[in-house]
Amino acid sequence: MKSFASLCLFSGAHFDVTGRLAGPAIAGVSNPGRMERHPGGASLNAASIAAALGLPCSLSSPIGEDADGPALRNVVATRGIGDALFELPDVVTGTYTAIMQNDGDMVIGLADLGIYEQAGAHAYLEAGDGASLKTRAWFLPANLTEQALAELCSAAGDRFLAMASISPAKSVRLKGMLGNCDLLFTNRGEAAAITGLADAGTEELAQALAELGVNAGTISDGAKPLVWWAGSNGGTLQGETVGTLADVNGAGDALAGATLAALAKGKALHAAVRLGMAAARLVLKSREPYLPGLDWAALEAEAKTVSAC
Repeated sequence: MKSFASLCLFSGAHFDVTGRLAGPAIAGVSNPGRMERHPGGASLNAASIAAALGLPCSLSSPIGEDADGPALRNVVATRGIGDALFELPDVVTGTYTAIMQNDGDMVIGLADLGIYEQAGAHAYLEAGDGASLKTRAWFLPANLTEQALAELCSAAGDRFLAMASISPAKSVRLKGMLGNCDLLFTNRGEAAAITGLADAGTEELAQALAELGVNAGTISDGAKPLVWWAGSNGGTLQGETVGTLADVNGAGDALAGATLAALAKGKALHAAVRLGMAAARLVLKSREPYLPGLDWAALEAEAKTVSAC
């Protein structure tokens, strides 16, 4: 894999609004619970994990002309992430609202993220005095429009390009860019949407993505084994059962952030993904996708619960 020592993450900084039910969800009626609000977004979450582990990161993402914009700037500064956020006039900062069961599983999510549809590649590249152009690796999520993705892939040169498929609906935006992808983070549903193989298993989906030009990647499938591949090499990793599941939101972002931080330290992909799974497990036990005080020792300790299968 291409080496890199710094990372710019694009398009993914907003606020997560989480409704936590007091009991099992009952459709069509009022359910008791409480609301929480935390900074979120795939790129902010991944950058927070990577930065905590010492990888120099910047975040290039649109924010709105509202109070949430400055609040996100403060979050980025507090977490040691380079600020390449840029304000779009007359729009509001995005929100992602999720209703969670009392066991931590999601009932439904609502993404009010139209702001990401309004930013072109030039805005991302110019933000933060061209912060993205000073890094050797980019993280491109499917929050970006197809046009922005295509233009950023063209502008990337020989940079390391990691991509994240985000959701089944948005994942198809990556289809024309897969030949540029050095590392793809996806899950079974998103991989099925990209490949059109709705009934395929994760290993078959990995093979199909490799044939579409993806050099390396990971496919997660909830509590089932994670599949990884890098060229002709590949395998599966399984973690022990998570004792207390607090919230599934942000686990995939933690996987990406920690994996990229480990790759920057020179780890092979299988070792980096194992550490990424450890970060995801820690997030599953937390009510927030951000883990204050995360370090390599905590990650290595949790990684002992993950093994090849």
